[in-house]
Amino acid sequence: MRLLFTLITLLTFNAAFGQAVTETYPKTLFCPDDSVRLSFSKFPGKAAYSVSGLKTSPGTDATTGIYATFYYGKDSVEINYHNNLPYGQVVYIKLESPKGKSTLRLHFNEISNSFPKAYMAKNLNNIQFDIPEPYELANIIWTLSPAGQRATDLNKEGDYYKKMVSWFKPYIDHKVFKALNFPDSLYGSKYYEFRENSFAFNFQDTVHGSKNTKLLFNGPYYYVYGDELADSSLFGKLKPLVEDFAAKSNFRKFYQQNLPYYRQQLARQKMLLPVRQMWTWLEYQFPKRKYQSYRIVSSPLIGGSHSTQRYATYDYDGQKLFTENAMFICGTDRYDREKDLSEKQREGLMTGIVFTEIDHNYINPTTSVYAKQIDSIFLKRSVWAKTGNSSDFYGNPVSVFNEYMTHAAFCLYIADNYDKQVADYVIERREALMVEHRNFIHFREFDQELLRLHRQNRNLKTADLYPMIVSWCKTQI
Repeated sequence: MRLLFTLITLLTFNAAFGQAVTETYPKTLFCPDDSVRLSFSKFPGKAAYSVSGLKTSPGTDATTGIYATFYYGKDSVEINYHNNLPYGQVVYIKLESPKGKSTLRLHFNEISNSFPKAYMAKNLNNIQFDIPEPYELANIIWTLSPAGQRATDLNKEGDYYKKMVSWFKPYIDHKVFKALNFPDSLYGSKYYEFRENSFAFNFQDTVHGSKNTKLLFNGPYYYVYGDELADSSLFGKLKPLVEDFAAKSNFRKFYQQNLPYYRQQLARQKMLLPVRQMWTWLEYQFPKRKYQSYRIVSSPLIGGSHSTQRYATYDYDGQKLFTENAMFICGTDRYDREKDLSEKQREGLMTGIVFTEIDHNYINPTTSVYAKQIDSIFLKRSVWAKTGNSSDFYGNPVSVFNEYMTHAAFCLYIADNYDKQVADYVIERREALMVEHRNFIHFREFDQELLRLHRQNRNLKTADLYPMIVSWCKTQI
């Protein structure tokens, strides 16, 4: 006998945020042979569990249409996911056999993204550059907020900034700004939590200039930054105020009027950011890491604060089917303002912004292989990073090493792809940035050692140099 059990009784949500569903299956499953077998609709095979010795909690990621089937004795029961992406679901199932009783916890995990097939087909091996409308809205609100006005890491220069201030100044007393007045000690985390999580929302009406300011949490991205899904983030909690501000200030008209400027910004980024070349170099140097899509997200208002996030969709066998790197960066104004630079110098310097976000997705997983050694070496943090500035954001030994390696790998890329004069200039500026501004004390020596190892071991890829550079680090403590 096969039973069908669809969870509908506890689909409870509050006004603003979705919640995981927790339910208990109403009947005890009697397993005469002390065994229950489980399969998922989108994965082959059955896993067997002992009722009397149960010590596991099976599950899979949530996805539309997925269900689990339990086989016990001659019977089976099918338990469906409630199809409310991206939220999780937990079902407790009471089991009994001649040898004892137990409770199995079945879980469908919440998900960070869900790429439709059409999106994956369109963006396979593709590079996107964009300034999403909700993302620019978040950047404008933050820049005008009390915390943003005190900040020194935003781009508050140029005609666009002046035009933005002039347009929105009449609405500066809006309630959304009162909610964004944070002490300086919380600035960094709150800034990213508000700015980045706006990326997970879409306007209900996607026609630019529309008066509809309703923001939908409808994918394909559900998580961007922080400890929770984006609708429970700072941006998600303030969404009603954000929507109200957008309506009253006529934000969407402002965005529409500035589309020519945004397109100009994106065209300039494409000129100065050879992403395809970086992508090819990184996947040659780190052959175990493969990605299918890159998305470069920016705002003209971002200064020096950048971030990255990885996304993946899996096939039925649990293998990665489609992976995307999303990067959140500034515009090109930073280096276009330096009139003495050559175009190649600008390209090299601008490349550093994206490259050092991209390569975290290659560096960090490779570092994990050597984590124990790195922990013991970089545990003496004062040797590697001085207190103050951005080094304070990297609190554990591995994260400090990853910053060293991330920026040094960029210097390897520059040395491989630019003539010596340009490469020397860009590398020297990167080393000065890391030591004098970011307080990573020994970056210059680390970088020169990795460059030496790279030159002397041309038969080895960057991933193969890890044991050598880690051994060198050990000699410095």
